[in-house]
Amino acid sequence: MMSAFDRLTALYEARTGPVPAALDDRPTVAYVGADVPVEVLSACGFVPFRFPGRAGAHEAAARYCGPGIDGAAVSLLARLLEGEAAEAAGLVLSADCEGTVRLFLYLREIQRLERRPGVPRFTFTDLVHLPQRTSAVYNRTRLDAFVTEMGEWAGRPVSDDGLRDAVAEHDRVRALIRAVGTELRTAPGGPRLTGADALAVIGAAFLTSPRIWCELAGQLLDEAGKLPRREGVRVFLTGCGHDSPRAYEVIESLGAVIVGEDHDWGALAGERVVGRSSDLRAALVRSRARDAPASAGHAAATRAGQTVRMAVACGADLVIAWTRQNDDAPAWDVPMQRRALEGKGIPLVAVPAQAYGADGDDEAIRILTEALRGRVAEVSR
Repeated sequence: MMSAFDRLTALYEARTGPVPAALDDRPTVAYVGADVPVEVLSACGFVPFRFPGRAGAHEAAARYCGPGIDGAAVSLLARLLEGEAAEAAGLVLSADCEGTVRLFLYLREIQRLERRPGVPRFTFTDLVHLPQRTSAVYNRTRLDAFVTEMGEWAGRPVSDDGLRDAVAEHDRVRALIRAVGTELRTAPGGPRLTGADALAVIGAAFLTSPRIWCELAGQLLDEAGKLPRREGVRVFLTGCGHDSPRAYEVIESLGAVIVGEDHDWGALAGERVVGRSSDLRAALVRSRARDAPASAGHAAATRAGQTVRMAVACGADLVIAWTRQNDDAPAWDVPMQRRALEGKGIPLVAVPAQAYGADGDDEAIRILTEALRGRVAEVSR
């Protein structure tokens, strides 16, 4: 019988295959971007399925995209044009970063001018990440419109009770993501998961129903004592998001163990708690627009404070900033992150921006090797 860890890893490793038509006896809706309120999809009877890019998948989209487009967005467009989400009941895109916005604009024009039958119906949900009251009013209006549209997709209106149940279900997912961090990555005695392992465990939450993932995650936590301890420089990863373990594997092959990260395919996904509220829709908006800041939508000072908080909680020896070519926002955070971390005695090393899906160029490997060796020597004194 497969262990819970093996089953979670298998779910994650299947992420770049076609989106299944149904999971857990419910139709799937594919989505792109961390701002999508997946609770609404669940309340409508859908299973949210986060659609990732795939390194090397770009040919079908290359003629539409210029050279300055994030490789992750190009890969996503190629996969969509090749029909890899055709079986889903729909596709939702958000405005969480420039790449996702461009993906929507390209897809909309392609479907207008030369319609591809393998692309499912799709929509766009827009939330702004500004503290003004006008932004909150705008965001609430957009959420209400999204709830109405998803009810039309489902063929029934979304009830408040259904939405409340879905919020509780997804908050349970987020609580277990946090538990994976505290019990399997940062607990006394050393981590029991590598960073790549943890990325797979957390990533599986986006690729199956909340019910199935929570069952498996609970079993994994129960089996924690059977997992080996991991050795290495304790690294916290910041910068761009990672929908594959390539960067993790590169860093950990050099003698590190990644114990946390602040991107939304990893530990940051556990931070966006909605909670109980008399105004549940307002809480949903806040959880996406204000909580768990990401580079594209928040000030560098806000991001730096979050990075420090999470890195300290992980007991990190070193913070690595890994950024991606044509995904410019995370690089702007680095100077302020470095200054904030210095106050806690945690160094930050930044590697040059890498191509999407890259294994790390020679300069990146040199910088990482020197930083990890230096940190080992410093900690050993």
